[in-house]
Amino acid sequence: MHRALTRAVLVLPTAAYVVLVCAAPLGLLFVYSFYSVDFVSIVKEVTLANYALVLGSETYRALIVKAILYGAGVAALTAAIAYPLAFFIAKRVRVYKAALLTAMLVPLYTGDLIRIFAWRVVLGAEGVLNSFLQWLGITDQPIWALLFSPFATMVVLTYNYLPFMVLVLWVSLEALDRAYLEAAMDLGASRTQIFMRVILPLTSPGLVVGVLMVFVLVAGDYLTPQLVGGGSGVTITSAIYDMFGAAFDWPLGSALAWVLLAALAAVVGLAIFLFSRSPWGRGLGARGA
Repeated sequence: MHRALTRAVLVLPTAAYVVLVCAAPLGLLFVYSFYSVDFVSIVKEVTLANYALVLGSETYRALIVKAILYGAGVAALTAAIAYPLAFFIAKRVRVYKAALLTAMLVPLYTGDLIRIFAWRVVLGAEGVLNSFLQWLGITDQPIWALLFSPFATMVVLTYNYLPFMVLVLWVSLEALDRAYLEAAMDLGASRTQIFMRVILPLTSPGLVVGVLMVFVLVAGDYLTPQLVGGGSGVTITSAIYDMFGAAFDWPLGSALAWVLLAALAAVVGLAIFLFSRSPWGRGLGARGA
């Protein structure tokens, strides 16, 4: 009884924080999504008009699909870059492991705006990359498409969220027992076989967690597409911002937010379901992982 009471006391502050900071604002948005706006006043009468408008609008549907595609693309890129880097830090580095992990986190010590504007300096018409290409003689004039384009958006988003993927994969790889690798080598497995049949299956939960985390973060990113995306920088999050700002249509903005949240939750839920039914997921579940 005393132990249960102690656990309840320890959990209570965290539970209260989650309710007040996360659940309560989302609940308030959900309530507002059923209201409407009459000029500059909110009419607190229940209606489904906002959801009908969002789901019936080709523009809003396209923006939600765009957010999902950006999230999936950046998640795949960060996973491809982060996996070998995390493996190197976890399994090859002995002395300077903490220093390398700290170096990975250094960009996060600065604000989002600083990192984004730094990339604008790199990718701009008079930026570092264009100047270097002209100095090499590869181009004779700036490549304008490097900045204010979907390419720039993907590059900056990948850079911003790469440390999160590295950390998640590093934790998963650090927990991988080297005895499995040595046993596979003793049985004559090649490096490719060891990776595909031992390392990747055993670290697949970390990979899935990292991919889903980056996917959700990228899909909800507001600043990066706005500042480096140019004409392609219009996103569902910018539409939500406009509804709460200039348009003063909080109910429609709330409905947009909840539809986006539902779409992301559906993708995440489907990914988890498919993984749990995959050979890797079933194998890990059978071992109690």
